[in-house]
Amino acid sequence: MTRFERDNVTVAVIVQAVQGDLRVRGRAGARLMVDGDGVEVEQLGEEQPYIVRTAGDCRMTVPDDVNVSVQTVNGDAKLSEVGGKLDVHSVGGDLTVRNVRDVRIRSTAADLRIKHAEGDVSVDSVGADATIREVNGAVRVLSVGADLYVRNIGGDCVVESVGSDLVLSIDFLPDHAYRFGAGSDVLCRVHPDANATFYLPAEMEVRLDVAAEITETDDGQMVRMGDGSATIQIDRGQELQLVGEEEDYMVSFGVQIEEELEARLSNLEEKLSQQLDGLDERIQAKTEQFASQAERFAERAQRQAERAADRVRRSMERRKRKREPGMRGVAFRADVRPGAKHDPVSEEERLMILQMVQENKISIEEAERLLSALES
Repeated sequence: MTRFERDNVTVAVIVQAVQGDLRVRGRAGARLMVDGDGVEVEQLGEEQPYIVRTAGDCRMTVPDDVNVSVQTVNGDAKLSEVGGKLDVHSVGGDLTVRNVRDVRIRSTAADLRIKHAEGDVSVDSVGADATIREVNGAVRVLSVGADLYVRNIGGDCVVESVGSDLVLSIDFLPDHAYRFGAGSDVLCRVHPDANATFYLPAEMEVRLDVAAEITETDDGQMVRMGDGSATIQIDRGQELQLVGEEEDYMVSFGVQIEEELEARLSNLEEKLSQQLDGLDERIQAKTEQFASQAERFAERAQRQAERAADRVRRSMERRKRKREPGMRGVAFRADVRPGAKHDPVSEEERLMILQMVQENKISIEEAERLLSALES
């Protein structure tokens, strides 16, 4: 793993290519720190952006007031605490964005999760599910491949196309624009005293769990709540369901669990990041010590195995001498004359047992019991 550090960084940071996963966190101060596999960082000139490339995973800490552009990430990406403009071009896996200002996302192949944006959010393409929550500005989404959950949007909210279900939890305001299109159902959580008018296609089914009026129009149908001052246009969908705030317990319960889990994971990641700062040097200092200890342990184990093999060999020789009549106390000589009585245990079997002892596959006691069984 390679580390790059630079102080007094006030220009933008461009993450040009990351072959693995990417983690970017903004932090107070003016220090840029990049950890990763095969890190390459360059600045083409004075007041020019820093360009970052890595051959594997990448973990970055950037000044929290600089602009960040992420061009290509092959794996997952998590971006948080970025106070400047955030521009993401292509992410091959999941993308998580938290506590940012303005964010523009061109493409993410898997899931997208955005939470807490001070400014506007713009998303071109999401391959799977998406969650967009707690945005003070406007939200614009072109395409989501599966489900989309939108909650607490302060500005306009326009979603062109959702492949499956769309869940909305928004306080609709008269001076804002709202337009949605979904491939399946649209579930909208509204306050019972909301003042909103929903315009939808004539063939779209409507299910109401709140007080509202349904009226047919020349080009579709209209659902009106209160004085209908806020206007919501639904271009496409199979069914519209309006539920009250107290009836949305399933979504609220899931969101509550998600918030608690994300908060704990975020705190844990921050603590780990602080503890890992400077860890590379400590690991490198300990590596040689561990390597020398490992060599000594290996040599000791080898010597113990050799002594164990010698004990088994001597034990087998003693057993062989006891079996030969009149040979006690006399050195053993192999009898190869035709018709001579052969040892019940062959040399190949003894060598195999010795090898098993030396490789720590069996103990000395097990080897002796095995020899006794073969002899009998």
